[in-house]
Amino acid sequence: MRHRYHIGCLLLFFTLVIVVPAAQAESPGFLGQPGSAQKDAAVHGHDIVLPGISGDWGGTRTSLEDRGISIEGTYTSEFVRDFSGGTPGGNNVTYQDNLDLTMTFDSKKLGLWQGGTLFIYGLRNHGGDPSANIIGDLQTASNIEAPDQFIVHEAWYEQQFSGGFLSVLVGLHDLNSEFYVSDYGSLFMNSSFGIGPEMSANVPASLFPKAGLTFRVRVTPTNSSYVQTAICDGDPSTRSIHSTEGQLMLGEAGFSIGTATYKVGYWNHSADKVFAGQTFGNDYGMYGIIDQEIMHFDEDSTIGAFFQYGWAPAARNAITRYIGAGFHLHGMIPTRHEDDIGIAIARADTHLAAETTLELTYRLVLMPWLTIQPSYQIIRNPGGDAAIHTAKVGILRFEVIL
Repeated sequence: MRHRYHIGCLLLFFTLVIVVPAAQAESPGFLGQPGSAQKDAAVHGHDIVLPGISGDWGGTRTSLEDRGISIEGTYTSEFVRDFSGGTPGGNNVTYQDNLDLTMTFDSKKLGLWQGGTLFIYGLRNHGGDPSANIIGDLQTASNIEAPDQFIVHEAWYEQQFSGGFLSVLVGLHDLNSEFYVSDYGSLFMNSSFGIGPEMSANVPASLFPKAGLTFRVRVTPTNSSYVQTAICDGDPSTRSIHSTEGQLMLGEAGFSIGTATYKVGYWNHSADKVFAGQTFGNDYGMYGIIDQEIMHFDEDSTIGAFFQYGWAPAARNAITRYIGAGFHLHGMIPTRHEDDIGIAIARADTHLAAETTLELTYRLVLMPWLTIQPSYQIIRNPGGDAAIHTAKVGILRFEVIL
């Protein structure tokens, strides 16, 4: 009965989003892009200066884009240190990097048909896996941590109808590029600010570092509201469809009013779930997000705040609740109009104790193609274990748009 109640509440919210008018604003839930420079430009309205460090390839890059083929790349590297000493018997410093290579094909510019997009995303990861090998935290201090790999992370086709009112996507697709996204939270490095651990750590999901086969439908009734739903392979790590893996199904609705964006979502994983000696026929949870601009000083200087909440039933999950919140200060330093400063807190409740992370970060844009971002995180009860000392973690990240 509780399961049906949750579905009913979500459907009621979807109905309200469609029938209640909202102020004109950018449509929430935009597609994610590799590279924080592009994401930041989308959030704050800056022009993106392209191409990157490799230049225009003698005009070839611009010529390809005019014909409907965009090629982009981002190289991200970082040093991670646990100043509190790291896990027993382990090192306290490591290095890791991440390479994103993407190709986007626009069907209209290619002279085919209107509204079609083919997206291919190659991903290479290498490094020391700091959360797994040094810190021991649940929420994963760095959002580029992944096993060594070189894979096709995403490969999907999207078709828009009626001027974007309806959009259908199929293929290998990272859910967090569209679902459970906080624009202001995307500044931070801790993985929980990207997607809550009450979903990502409890069930297999089509997320970084390996997306799975997904079918997604989105309806955008106004410029300031949307409803979207997706069904995904139940275990993307296998890259194959098995009945025992089940499916992950999601629904999300969002709308904007003035400078605020609100989102609510529900997910259900249909595979059997074994937890604490009991077997359950499925797993499920709910989440909500608020992004709110709270002060606007001039064209470039703003202060925004965000709030995330996620819940999953305690009887069948190790992480039962997640709360994230923080402030995102943009362009607050004179002559540094594209820099960002952020402070945020992420709390994941477990059956033992809550792991709580406080993150302070500063994103410095040195060149249109180069950013440096230090992050300092204080992680209380790493792994949700109150017996483990507080971890103090520093990350120095370099990002180059190729």
